[in-house]
Amino acid sequence: MTVSVYSREAIESIIADGKFPENTAVISFCDPELKHIDKDYSRVDYSSACDDVFYCEVDDLDLDYLPEKRYTYESFFPEAPDLAEDINKAFRAGKNIICQCEYGQSRSAGCAAAILEHFYRRGIDIFTDYKYYPNQVVYHKVFDALESAAFQPTEYLQRVYDYSGTKYPFDRNAIEESLNRLPQTKRDILYMYLWEKQSMASIARLVGYEHLRIEQILSVCHRKLAHYIADSMRRELADKKLDVTDFIGMP
Repeated sequence: MTVSVYSREAIESIIADGKFPENTAVISFCDPELKHIDKDYSRVDYSSACDDVFYCEVDDLDLDYLPEKRYTYESFFPEAPDLAEDINKAFRAGKNIICQCEYGQSRSAGCAAAILEHFYRRGIDIFTDYKYYPNQVVYHKVFDALESAAFQPTEYLQRVYDYSGTKYPFDRNAIEESLNRLPQTKRDILYMYLWEKQSMASIARLVGYEHLRIEQILSVCHRKLAHYIADSMRRELADKKLDVTDFIGMP
């Protein structure tokens, strides 16, 4: 999943040119204050380009200025949990994400940093880029909401099971309980495989495993689940005539 940051001017130009990227969800930050100052102000219109847009009416405020606007940290940006749910849906659907605000520097950058930090531990890429001045309140609100979301890939696994045609029954409760017992490292690996479609070889290198197989990871918590995944992978690879070792383990 790629996460991009845009200003209002830049994204409206892309929409006008008919070049809006496919398979993309949008998080669009609007200025509540401007609506009172400028009667012609309106949020960016994505209706001709994208049907997956989450609008956030959030003032661009630092932590020290929240009390001046009668906010607390808790009351500021109450949509963050709903936004986190929308981000997770986009991630599971394999979509890229555009974060957009008026100038593409503060709120959208803070949101993008939170997404990158949660999924890839790469939020620093935004904070160290001189083009951005990430709003840290937005960053922490979005990051905290993402981190607190439960790890529940059961719906995806149901689709994997349906596709694989395996003989094993799909025990939703047992699978949910087993997945939630996974240690964090193995949980991260499962995230990367299920939703990022990265090869198991590249994941093994990334997390420091030398001889890693998806079956080995999953069988420690739920052996039948390993067969669901493996059967599905082999069928998909056969259809695409790809090398199975690139997906299910090291040679």
